[in-house]
Parts: sequence; C-alpha cells; structure tokens
Amino acid sequence: MKACFLGSTGVVAETARLQRLAYNAAFKEMGLQLYWNVATFCKLLEVPGGHRWLEHVLGDEWPEGLADEVQALQHRHFLGLVEGGLSLRPGISEAIDFCRQAGIVLAWVTTAKAEMVEALLAHTAGLDASAFDLITTEDDVAALKPSPEIYHFALQRLGLGPQDVVALEDRIVNQTSALQADIHCYLFPGEYAALEQNVLVTWDARETVVRAHSLWADDKAAV
Repeated sequence: MKACFLGSTGVVAETARLQRLAYNAAFKEMGLQLYWNVATFCKLLEVPGGHRWLEHVLGDEWPEGLADEVQALQHRHFLGLVEGGLSLRPGISEAIDFCRQAGIVLAWVTTAKAEMVEALLAHTAGLDASAFDLITTEDDVAALKPSPEIYHFALQRLGLGPQDVVALEDRIVNQTSALQADIHCYLFPGEYAALEQNVLVTWDARETVVRAHSLWADDKAAV
C-alpha cells in the first residue's frame, strides 16, 4: 500500500448528526412543516446528495427553487454548528500518524464543498491540512459520489494506480465510488450509516491501515 485515501467528511469526523440538525433548523426557520428524525435521516443517507433528498421530500407541489433555498440555509446552519468544534473519529488520528511515520501518501478524497472542508479543518481538533498530500473538494470534478470521478482524479494527481491504494469510506453509497475506481475500500461506518451483508467493513481505522501496509510490504518483499 503506497497510499491511504480517507474519503468523505464523515470518515474524518462524525458530521451526519450535524447535517441532520442543520436541516431541521433550516426547515424551522423557513416555516416548513418538516422534521427529519434519526431514522428518517439514516434512510436518506442511503442515497447521494442533500439536494436530491429535498427534491424527493418537497415534490412538485412546492414552489420552484425552494430546495435551493433550504439547501443554502442548511449549509449556513451546518457551518455554524461546526464552529462549535468537532473531534476526529476514533482511530483516525492514529491512522494519520501511522501514514506520516511510514511514508504513506495520504489523501482526503471528498466531494464536499470547499467551504465545508475549510470549516472542518479549522474546527476539528487534531485535523491539520499539512498532514495530507492531497485534499479534494466538489470543485475538482463534474460528478459527485457515487461517481468514481473524484477517485480517478486523486489517482491521476498523485501518480498512483488503484492497486497502490486502500481507502476508507463512511457510507455504502460513497464506498461504491471507490470500488468503481477499482480501489480496495473498507466501509468505516459512522453513527448514521446503514450496513449490508457482503460489504467490506472495518471498525478500527488504524489497524486496517497498518495491516494493509504490512501485507503490501510482505508482497513487495516476496517479489
């Protein structure tokens, strides 16, 4: 393993809860009779894109452009919640440290908005942009996850092949993005993530990265 790709904001920090709270705050501020509880939001997370969720929920009966207004307001509420401070998910700090010490290329391969990534870097304890060889955002691609485009972009930018990389993703829909790019990807599920059978899952980010690197080193030595 030459590189480790941490995919999505939810791999690094537990952001799903804040996303849900931000949507509900936006609904309330706009006077919409909507509320997404945990069960509802978990179901929504099985498909990509907040805008698609809103279009599905609001439907044709709502004024045109309403979904855009809600999404913009939700984004502002989310950034405000992030400013309250976040912690890295368990094992992520240790995984990052191991990559740095072992000389493993480290990338944060997300299609989140640049403003969101910057806010997380500023307000997540222990998260430092200098630890990464590459940080992506939605500005780097035309198609968001589950399209594999962002992973192809990261591979090309870093001069790597898919066989050189192990990735961690927080949701199955995002894991699909890496798998379609032929990258070996573990699901590192967050609190709101749904699980399915026959999905490669890990609950220990550091141990997974260490083991993958050890296996790669053993294979290299055997050649």
